[in-house]
Amino acid sequence: YWKRERGALNQRWSYFVGKAVPFLTRLVTLFISEGEINERHIPSLSRQARLDLQDLGPTFIKAGQMMSVRPDVLPQATLDELTKLQDGVVPFDTEIAVKQIEDELGGPLGQFFTSISEEPVAAASLAQVYLATLNDGNDTKVAVKVQRPSVLATVSKDLYVLRRAAEVFQGLVERFAPQQKTNYVALLNEWSIGFYTELDFANEGRNQERLRTGLIEAGIKGITVPKVYDEMCTRRVLVSEWMDGVKLSECEKDEIAEITAIAQEAFLTQLFGMGFFHADPHPGNIL
Repeated sequence: YWKRERGALNQRWSYFVGKAVPFLTRLVTLFISEGEINERHIPSLSRQARLDLQDLGPTFIKAGQMMSVRPDVLPQATLDELTKLQDGVVPFDTEIAVKQIEDELGGPLGQFFTSISEEPVAAASLAQVYLATLNDGNDTKVAVKVQRPSVLATVSKDLYVLRRAAEVFQGLVERFAPQQKTNYVALLNEWSIGFYTELDFANEGRNQERLRTGLIEAGIKGITVPKVYDEMCTRRVLVSEWMDGVKLSECEKDEIAEITAIAQEAFLTQLFGMGFFHADPHPGNIL
C-alpha cells in the first residue's frame, strides 16, 4: 500500500519540511544572534507555530491540542495560541458536512433533523459540531459531530511520515545523547493507536454513554455527560444531547474555584472507582 502511495508520502513530507525548516531556522537564528530566545519573540513565534500546525492539518493540530495543556513545558503565550486549536480551527464547508451526514445516516437530512445551524458552532482537528433539532416531534436540540472529509487517509500518511522522522531522531539521540533513554518511536506508536481510536465516533459514543452511566450509578452530582443517540451514530457522525454553557477557560475565577472540587471528585471516581476515565479534559471539552 505504502509503495503505491509513495508519491503522496513524498509530497506530504515536502510540505511538512516546508513548514518546519523556516520555523526552526528562525529559532536557531534568534538563539545564535541573542544567545537565547527572548520573551519578546515568544508571542510571534507562538502564533506562527499555531498557524503552521493548522496548515499541516489534523495530525499536527491534535499534537498542538495535546501541548496546549502543558504549562510545565511551554510559556503562557504559547499556551494561549495553542488553546485556539481546541475548538477554533478553520471549518470545512457545511455542504460537505451535510452530505457526509446524509451518507452516514442513509437518508436526506430532513428525515433526521428539522433544522441544523448554517455554520458549525465549533471546529477542531478531527471534526466540527453543528447545533441541530431532532425530527422527533419534541424539538430536541442535539450536537451533531461530523468528521473531517478524508481525515483517515491524511492522518495515516502523516503518521507514516512522522514515524520515519522519529526513527531518524531516535538514531541521532542514541548516537549523540545515549544518556537519554526515551524511546521516541514507541512513544509515537502509542500516540498513534489512541489517535486512530479517536477516528471511530461509534466507539466514542459507546465510551461517552459508559462514562455517563458510570457517574450516575456512582452518585456523582454536579457533572453531566451528554446523552448519546446510538441509533444516529456511525464511525464518522456522532449525535448527542446539546449542552448550553461556557467553556471552562472563559469562566470567572470564583466559578472555577467552585467547580474544582466537583471535578476532582468526578475524576477521582472515574480513575479509582470506575477504572474508566475521560483522558482529554482540556478546557474546550468542559462547560
